[in-house]
Amino acid sequence: MWKHSWLLYGAVWAQIAGGWSYDFLNVAPTARTAALGGIALPGENDLGAAFQNPALLRPLPATFQLTVQPYLADIFVSYLFYGREWAGVGTFWGGLQYLSYGEIRHTDEVGNSLGTFSAYEGSIAGGACRHFGRWHVGMNLKVPFSVVTLERYRRIGLSTDIGAVYEDSSRGFAVTILLRNIGTELYRPAGRPFAQPFPTSLQTTVSYRVPHAPFRVHLAAIHLERWRMAYNDPLQPIRYDIYGNPIPPPPPKWTEHLFRHVVAGVEMLPEKVISFRLAYHVQRRRELNPVGSQALGGFSFGTGIRARKWSLSYAYTLFFRRASAHTLSLTVRPFLKPSHE
Repeated sequence: MWKHSWLLYGAVWAQIAGGWSYDFLNVAPTARTAALGGIALPGENDLGAAFQNPALLRPLPATFQLTVQPYLADIFVSYLFYGREWAGVGTFWGGLQYLSYGEIRHTDEVGNSLGTFSAYEGSIAGGACRHFGRWHVGMNLKVPFSVVTLERYRRIGLSTDIGAVYEDSSRGFAVTILLRNIGTELYRPAGRPFAQPFPTSLQTTVSYRVPHAPFRVHLAAIHLERWRMAYNDPLQPIRYDIYGNPIPPPPPKWTEHLFRHVVAGVEMLPEKVISFRLAYHVQRRRELNPVGSQALGGFSFGTGIRARKWSLSYAYTLFFRRASAHTLSLTVRPFLKPSHE
């Protein structure tokens, strides 16, 4: 069961996953991020977005954020963040990511029950952002870990994220560039002499607030460190020539590789206190939708409500038919003064 749950994370991040450790670092850290295709984007001072891109931190009072996400199978994801600005120094944050796989049956080779065990993963993380006019530069430090109580399996790693944002608030325009999950394993189980690579990736985003309209559009290019994002689906029917020999499927076109790098999103902002979000993740849809299915895999949407001292956001992410995730984020600014309104 645990192996099955572990493989689900590789499935969620499609066929480009599976060759590295600590893939759970890619799970969306906030409801706004989840609703916008799992990509942290500028446009709102969303504290937890710094877990992905520390350059998105903006000056803010003492702020707490809790995110919970009942995930696929028995997986439950949660985040707890704290952040604040130190005048003249920068904006800092720290927090904890925790994933529980629940109780898992332990059986022998023929299926006899030997009890249960548990498995969990997560990371302890923190980061900072410095502001230079329209430029914002940030860096994270994370200590990810994996624990399985059976046979005392343990792993500990160390990673960093480096991001930069150019933001012109007067024109509603922002560009980001981010290098994520650069790291290595510090400790791994005996019998595994080689460390698995981290899920390192390079991405960039462009955001634009449409003038005189309550819309903000986002376009992200993911996995810029690689070009090939498509593969030949082994579930496709095999074709044969007149002699009965299988015909190899044609390689994916360059346009297929190109569009699989794209995540597009839009935020509707009819009022200052409420927002609606929608996104389309091309790679997620291409690799998770069953052949011939017309389901809405790859789409995500959500909403947010903002008050003076708190905000609440919700997201619904559809991976494929009957496989989805709900995300809820609560942000509290308990010591907010009138000057921060």
